[in-house]
Amino acid sequence: IGYFAQHSEFPDSNMRVLEYIKEANNYIETADGQRISAAQMLERFLFPPELQWVPVSKLSGGEKRRLYLLRVLMTAPNVLLLDEPTNDLDIPTLSVLEDYLDSFAGAVIAVSHDRYFLDRFAQKIFALEQDGSIKPYIGGYSDYAEALQEESAQQAQPAKAKPVAAAKPAEEPAKKKMTYGERLELERLDQEIARSEAELKMLGAEINQCGSDFTRLADLTKQQEAVQQKLDEMVDRWAYLSELAEAEG
Repeated sequence: IGYFAQHSEFPDSNMRVLEYIKEANNYIETADGQRISAAQMLERFLFPPELQWVPVSKLSGGEKRRLYLLRVLMTAPNVLLLDEPTNDLDIPTLSVLEDYLDSFAGAVIAVSHDRYFLDRFAQKIFALEQDGSIKPYIGGYSDYAEALQEESAQQAQPAKAKPVAAAKPAEEPAKKKMTYGERLELERLDQEIARSEAELKMLGAEINQCGSDFTRLADLTKQQEAVQQKLDEMVDRWAYLSELAEAEG
């Protein structure tokens, strides 16, 4: 496992650049089986031959960070951990890193707020939600942002069954007068339908925050199905009673 953070410690400042890299590894093997020497990797990371024999202490801050990044990569990790890699790397170093990651055969786990970096490499996003849970999303940052918009739209517009007029039983008269109890029921249904719609919205929000808690997800989904079924029945009844009320004028 290779780990790269913003701030890195360097050993003896008198050590030469090439010596510092060779201390980690003399060669690195690429995904296609080629062996690249430490000197060749240094050139790839913008350290020409004349700079490879310079003491580490003589390097600039950006060059030191690039050198430390290369040392991590020279250990040939199969998992690479990057902690905010774009925060403190200059453009040349970022370009080299991007080029390297394109051919990196292992897994890369990066903590980053840089949406462009995540879009460039991420295949799965683990987002830290406001309640402290971690929720996975497939794809890069743009896919994550799109999923959030869809979730927000679903929460803002909860599913509502369209009223469908229930067919009257054949034996009922064409014009049936509403009873006093039915009028009270129609008024009560308006409130209960609104309450069930609000409950569905809350359940939907809780489901979106479940993350990998599959037991709670199953319980909430079961509750959601029960509330939806009850809502559908109430809407059908509301439609029937509303038709009776309209028929009476």
